[in-house]
Parts: sequence; C-alpha cells; structure tokens
Amino acid sequence: MTIYDVFFLVFSIIYLPYLAIKGKAHRDFRERFGKLPSLFKEISSRRPIWVHAVSVGEVLAAKNFVEMLSTKFPDRKIVLSTTTKTGNTVARKILKGDILKFYFPLDFSFVVKRVVNTINPSILIIMETEVWPNLILELSRRKIPIMLINGRISDRSFKGYRKITFFFNKIIKKMSCFCMQTKIDAERIKTLGAPETSVRVTGNMKFDVEASKDSGRRHEVNKSDLGITESDELIIAGSTHGGEEEIVLETYNKLTRKFTNLRILIAPRHIDRVGTIKRLVEQKGFEGVLLSRFRKGPKKSVSKKAVLILDTLGELSQLYSLATIVFMGGSLVKRGGHNIVEPAMFGTPIVFGPYMHNFRDMARLFLEREAAMKVKDRDELLETLETLLRDENKRNVLGRNAKELINKSKGATSRNLREVTELI
Repeated sequence: MTIYDVFFLVFSIIYLPYLAIKGKAHRDFRERFGKLPSLFKEISSRRPIWVHAVSVGEVLAAKNFVEMLSTKFPDRKIVLSTTTKTGNTVARKILKGDILKFYFPLDFSFVVKRVVNTINPSILIIMETEVWPNLILELSRRKIPIMLINGRISDRSFKGYRKITFFFNKIIKKMSCFCMQTKIDAERIKTLGAPETSVRVTGNMKFDVEASKDSGRRHEVNKSDLGITESDELIIAGSTHGGEEEIVLETYNKLTRKFTNLRILIAPRHIDRVGTIKRLVEQKGFEGVLLSRFRKGPKKSVSKKAVLILDTLGELSQLYSLATIVFMGGSLVKRGGHNIVEPAMFGTPIVFGPYMHNFRDMARLFLEREAAMKVKDRDELLETLETLLRDENKRNVLGRNAKELINKSKGATSRNLREVTELI
C-alpha cells in the first residue's frame, strides 16, 4: 500500500460515517469498491470508452458529448461513471440506450486495478478537473490514454494545487490531453505541470446544453402546472443552499407588499434539504407546498401564501421557462454559484450574488454582455428584483442578451470530440 493509499484510507475512515449519516451510503455504494455488475466484464473485449462526470452539472454537460461519441464510435461501448447519487440518478434518466452507468471507484490502488481489469477501457475521459492519482497511474502503466475535457481550475483550487505541485505535476504528466475552458484555465494547468503541447482551449461545454433542448420545450409546461395563473409573476430561486432560502424568503415577503401577483418557487441544490426548507417556509408565515404533492392532490391552484418547493430531480431547467426572474443560488453564500446557461437559453433575466467563483469566466462574460445582474447582498437583491419587476423592458434586454450570448458561445462539445477522435 502506498503512502497515498494510507492517506486516502484515513480520509475514508473519517468520511464514510458521514456519508452513512447523510444517507449517501446507498445500496449501490459497493460499486465504489469495484464490485461492478457482470455486464461490465462482458463488454470488456470491446474496449469501452469510459467517461467520468462527477455530479448533475457535469452529467448534463456530458449528455450531448456522450451521444455524439455513440454515433462516432458505434462499435464501442460507452460507460459513464458518476460520484454522487443525484448525478447517477440524472444520468440514468437522460442517457438512454445501452450506455452503462456506475459509481466512480474509490481511489485505492487495489480498487482501481479491479475496475480497470473489469472494464478494460480504451480511454478515460474526465469531465472538468478531477485528478485521482491511483487511477491515473494505473491507466498510464497500461498505456491507456487519459483525457481531461471541459477543464477548469478555480482560484481556490489553483492555490491548493500549487501547494502540492511536487506531487501533482507527476500525476498530470501521465495524462494525454487537456481541453480547457479558457486561456486562464489553460495557463494554470500548464503552471501545474501539464506539457504545453498537450493543452488546448476548446471552450465550455455547458454552453452547449441548449443543443439538447427542443426549441418548443417552453410550451411543455405552463404556470397552471404550478397552481398559479398565467398573469402571475414568478421568481425561481434555483439551486439554493443553506443560508440563502432565509434571505430569499425575507426578500419575497417584502416584495409581495408591492406586487400582489408575485409568486415564488424554491429549488434547493440538494433534494434532501426539502424538509428543512419547508419548515423554514412555515416559520416565516408562508405555506410550504411540495410540487410533487400538489400535482397528486385535488387542488387546481395554490393559495396566495404558498411558497412552491421543487422536490424532484430533472425538472428545474424546464421550469425556468416559466420564470419572470431567476435568482441563481450558491452565490449569496460562499458555495461558488451554479450554471446559469439553462435559464439563459430561455431568455430569462438572471440575478446572482457575489460568490460565482466556480463559474468565474461565465459570470464575467454575462455581466460584460449585460446578460445578467450581480448583487452584493440581501439589500441589493431586494432592490434589483424590485427594479426588474417594475421594468419589463429591462427584463427583456437582459433575457435577449443572455440568449444571444448562449448562441455565440456554443461548439465546445464538437471541438472536444475531435480531440478525442485523435486519441482513440
């Protein structure tokens, strides 16, 4: 066992009980120890293409790419791994056909050897920047290419990686190709040891999510599906985290005194927080309405005191088409924000807070093109939402600019596919 294995073992001993308490040590968790279904062994002779997407955002961005891979290499099987349960759930929902899904192995040397023996991949394609030393070293020993696509390195990650450059650069030099989102990301990965000849700037695949959306999808949902009327204005607080819902509810409470036809839907980033949010809503004097239960019930509409809470996966992007304004969560608290492409593709005005460092370049681009608005705190959130609710023209300009920006930024998926084709 290597020193890294020992370190990872200590980390796992501490972390695994946390997963059990949080209910994340699910029945398929055995896959993380390399116990894959027999079907994976049966396809190993076909040298599958292995794509890894950590969670929901990466899975959504990978969807078009995986489908294009299937068309480009019809004789190859494609297997897709995820780390999170929600990512796995979404992958099973949106990736049909014979694409096999499984949980990414824990990075113990004996576990990754078992998985690589079972799958026998022709290449590993990693979405964004996930570096797992034992897996990379094992694949490198077997001369199996490892490719990073849609790569990005946040300010925080860059500082952390630089502290362990002596270790990190030995690992990434074993990788074959780095397709980075921006020039800044490309320079950072080279600083950390990636060979200059292996680094490309291919753009952000999350701008290509629109390509998988039917242009008529806006008409698949209506406000009546939420129990509200077409004349109601709707704020959607998407992908919120703890500490944000309270701010959003206080802001909404003040706005309803001036806008009597205003409604709100809160969509937490983590679905297991729904119960906590419902209790918070009721503490604030509102009626917490879980959307799934409303749809099953006899009611045709919700009360004026209702706060809608999205408690299902895979629906948020579709619901954005109904929003008057979207507030993107994870940005008023230090979580780094979330992807703003999905509401932007519907031409919906977007507001986010000061903490968008996980989507640094995307947020900067949207602000430069006047395609979104940034607020620094709860006071500015209230002021900005009130301004937008009063000014339909301002909303239309923001939405139109956002949609145009999406259309001009597409193409990273195709560029990454070309790089993959050269390696396989």
